[in-house]
Amino acid sequence: MKKSSSNSHTYHNDQTTPPHHTNSTQLPPQSQSKSNAALTIQSTYRAHRIRTLYRKISTVDFEADQLQRLIQLQDTVDAVRTNHLEKLRMNEALMNLLLKLDSVPGIDPTVREARRKVTRRIVGLQEILDSVSEAKVDECDLWSFNNWDQVIAQMEETVCR
Repeated sequence: MKKSSSNSHTYHNDQTTPPHHTNSTQLPPQSQSKSNAALTIQSTYRAHRIRTLYRKISTVDFEADQLQRLIQLQDTVDAVRTNHLEKLRMNEALMNLLLKLDSVPGIDPTVREARRKVTRRIVGLQEILDSVSEAKVDECDLWSFNNWDQVIAQMEETVCR
């Protein structure tokens, strides 16, 4: 009885390659370029939107600067103390700035932080205006009028912290 034997010989690099499986998360080249284009468009739009919102916050901040300079004037302080309508006008201008800030959506952390900073500053100006209008003028407080800039600076320091 004869046994049949078969030998198989393999040579170096003579292996069958496993079938190529495509990864389900990998996109075909054309689809990748469309995806990259979409990401670029979205990123550009988001950056444009943030710049636009930040510009709006900067405009409100500039208007708050103007109102702060106006509030610091002695003529304004006298008018607010003597005329209730002047106080209402100033408060209305500050509230208008707060309403403009409320219209800015907080889509980005930097936008939210900038909006929060300007909002706190405007609220501080409102508190200064209220304290100026509620301050009673006595003869013993007459010296305050000579150093009014110092009084306002102290109020700003305590309120705007």
